[in-house]
Amino acid sequence: MARDSRSSDSGFFKRVVVATHSDDSSQRGLLSWLRRRFVVGFLVALPLVVTLFFARFMFQLMDRWFRPISRQLFEREIPGVGLLLVILALLALGVVATNMIGGRLLGLFERLLARVPLLSPIYQGARQITEAIQIRETAEFRKVVMLEFPRAGIRSIGFVTREISHATELCSEPSYMIFVPTTPNPTSGFLVATPKGDVTVLDITVEEGVKMLISGGLLIPEILLADPTDVRRMLEPGGAEIPSELLGSPETSD
Repeated sequence: MARDSRSSDSGFFKRVVVATHSDDSSQRGLLSWLRRRFVVGFLVALPLVVTLFFARFMFQLMDRWFRPISRQLFEREIPGVGLLLVILALLALGVVATNMIGGRLLGLFERLLARVPLLSPIYQGARQITEAIQIRETAEFRKVVMLEFPRAGIRSIGFVTREISHATELCSEPSYMIFVPTTPNPTSGFLVATPKGDVTVLDITVEEGVKMLISGGLLIPEILLADPTDVRRMLEPGGAEIPSELLGSPETSD
């Protein structure tokens, strides 16, 4: 079965409610009700507050940088001018980068920056993070799989880039072309041709697979942590219903 690749984090709030409900399911009364609602409110508010704090910090930082320009143009400080100028600057930089001459100039600047001892590692690290975030948009990964790599007994996460339904010079039977990335920077890795019978297709989305790699295994989908015998028993005819926290998102047929 395949899960919808368009699944989002909208289930976060539901998972918080389910988790807190399991913590105090044995308790009853007004105090338990208030405690649970308070904990849910705190857990839901935390990522929102962090996001708003970061947005406010960036807004004030941009305004502080461009405060002299605002005073010179309008003879007074106008909130938001810094943000507007940053947006215009990013737009101009995008136009330059997509231009042939501008791209060459930026490439030259990058090579010069790579020679600066202190700044080079900072720039390289930031660029790797950017590439890791962008990989979901540029790579045409079809599904997430598990295979024995780099040797028997060791299992690695990989992404199918192509399915081959016949024997080739790469493999003597129907196979997958699999990209096995490194972690936490999945922009480098290995290309492996593996028989389909030697590959386990994981029931997670490509986005979840990329998150798991970038986080170094900290963000693992719940369905991968479940006991496989329990999951198989649930999938049998007449078996128990699979908990929603294991499915993560509604299923759709391909």
